[in-house]
Amino acid sequence: MRKHGLPIRPAFARKPRPKAVLRHELGWVPDVPAALIVSGGEGMGPVGAIARAVAARLTADGQDKRQPAGQLAVICGRNQELLGELSAYPWPVPTLVKGFVEAIWDWMAASDCIITKAGPGTIAEALALGLPILLSGYIPGQETGNVPYVLKHGVGVYVEDPWQIAEVIGGWFGPQRANMELLAQKARQLGRPEATFEIVENIACLLDA
Repeated sequence: MRKHGLPIRPAFARKPRPKAVLRHELGWVPDVPAALIVSGGEGMGPVGAIARAVAARLTADGQDKRQPAGQLAVICGRNQELLGELSAYPWPVPTLVKGFVEAIWDWMAASDCIITKAGPGTIAEALALGLPILLSGYIPGQETGNVPYVLKHGVGVYVEDPWQIAEVIGGWFGPQRANMELLAQKARQLGRPEATFEIVENIACLLDA
């Protein structure tokens, strides 16, 4: 038996380019903290409520400053109704709203944290890039065990209420910045970006035996 971790796309094993470069390419402000909100390929969960609450909180934090306290990217997946709704919303902070994106690794690498349900693939990808995780929900049964895994290893938090999620992000982008950076450090240590390659190598060795 070999333990390598969840297989994810090989792109997550590459050294990411600097955040400022990625943010410029994606259309973000290069030097403003960024939160990525994802909802799986089908755009599940209260994504709109979470995004609006976080944006409002970051607006309050940044109202006396020359630039906002943070910025957002909301990935709606294949949920066209959600995409249309959020694209039309008058965002008070810089916010990018996208449908299904191919190079999700670039969006993650450009972010300071991720807000997501407890999907195993997204968690593994976030850990591979050292991204602090804020879990906002889970699918009972198949995703239940992922929540205590994240909490036990100190790589993220679990919060369901959109306004409480907003408070956490406001803290991470403000006075609790050190806590977020500690979560990022632990995530990098726990991540297994090479898992896919290691699994293939082990299988190849078995076939050659």
